[in-house]
Amino acid sequence: MLRTVAAGGLVATAASGVTGAARAQSARKTFVLVSGTYCGGWIWRRVTDRLEQSGHKVFAPSLTGLAERSHLLSKDINLDTHIADVVNLVQWESLENVCLVAWSYAGFVGAGALESIGGRVSSIVWLDAFLPTDGQQCRTSRSRRFARPCSLLLKRARQALVRRSLG
Repeated sequence: MLRTVAAGGLVATAASGVTGAARAQSARKTFVLVSGTYCGGWIWRRVTDRLEQSGHKVFAPSLTGLAERSHLLSKDINLDTHIADVVNLVQWESLENVCLVAWSYAGFVGAGALESIGGRVSSIVWLDAFLPTDGQQCRTSRSRRFARPCSLLLKRARQALVRRSLG
């Protein structure tokens, strides 16, 4: 059963089973943290460190064309490419019982990935993410959120995620 949590306004609310397990540290969880545009997996470094110190398995991939994968940037990269990045990570790493955390643009990526890996995802956190409706195109969903300073947004997002995940 997939538990979905919408996290808007920089308030991350993790599913109760996830936070309870993190607090008790009796059940280890696998997290896949997907960042928005103009960032990479590095943006989750502090969150990743805290979760791993608590015994959780954490993956924070950089999407194709971004961060350390910027050398792969081309006009052929699109949302489908980024969905494939997440799907391939989960499949090739044989991940199960995943808590998928999608921030900003990654809401589109996470929603698309769920079509292929939904059976492997036990919960999802939409962290100030775009929540697409069926058939909605990414380019029609522009909002003021892209104008917010990345550093302030990520600072608050990381704090909220760590607080909720670790108790």
